[in-house]
Amino acid sequence: MKKYISTKQIEAEPMTMGEAYEKNLLQAGRVPNESEKTKAGYHVKYEGGYESWSPSEPFEKAYKIADTPLDRMSIEEDELAYRLGKLYAFIHGDKFKELDSTTRAMLAVQYSSMSTYLYVLGLRLTKMASKDGSCSGISFGSAIDLLKSGFAIRRSGWNGKNLFVIKQVPAHIESDIIPKMQSLPQSAKDLILNGKGYIDYTSQCLIYNGNTGRADSWVPSVSDVFADDWELVE
Repeated sequence: MKKYISTKQIEAEPMTMGEAYEKNLLQAGRVPNESEKTKAGYHVKYEGGYESWSPSEPFEKAYKIADTPLDRMSIEEDELAYRLGKLYAFIHGDKFKELDSTTRAMLAVQYSSMSTYLYVLGLRLTKMASKDGSCSGISFGSAIDLLKSGFAIRRSGWNGKNLFVIKQVPAHIESDIIPKMQSLPQSAKDLILNGKGYIDYTSQCLIYNGNTGRADSWVPSVSDVFADDWELVE
C-alpha cells in the first residue's frame, strides 16, 4: 500500500463528549456513560457540511489551528524545521556518502536554501507578532536577492552606518540625452555620438556614503561574499 498525507481544511470548536451526544454528533448508537460525558474533544465541521465529534488527543495530533496568517506561518515554520532536521540527519549519515557527487551537491544547496527560508520565516513571524523587526543577519545570497528587487543593503559590521549598496537600474540613453549628461567628459560624448549614438547601462552596483553624498562603483570582497551580517537599509 502507498502512503498518503491529508491536506483537508476543517472548522472546529472545543466540545465535550456529552455535549456532542446532545447534538447528535456521535456515531449512531454511541451513548456515553457518566464518566465519558466530560471527556474533552472537538466539534468538527468538514467541507461539504458534514459534522462529527473527535476526542482531543487524535484531533490535536492531526490538526493545528490555522485561523490567522500568524497561525498558518507558524505551522509552515514547524513543518519546514521538521523537514530540515530530517535532511540534516540524512546528509550526516552513511547513505549520503554513497550518492554521486552531483546529487550530494544538489542536497547541499537544498539544505542551504531551506535554512535560509526557515530563517526568513522566523524574521517575518517576529515582525508579524510584535509589529517590530528587521531584515538582518542574512547571507550574501539573500542580500543579492534584495538588490535585484530594488532594495538597499549594507553590512551591520561596517563602521560607516550611512554606507549602503544599491544596484543601478539598467537604462537605454538616447542621443538627445547624452549631450546633457554631467557624468561624462565631452570627449566621451563625442566618441559615443560619432559611434552608436546611445548608451546601454547594464547592471552594476554603487556604494553610497550618506555623510558625503559620494557614490563609487562597488565590487564585493571575499569577506563580503561569505558574511552573514547583511541587512536591509530602511
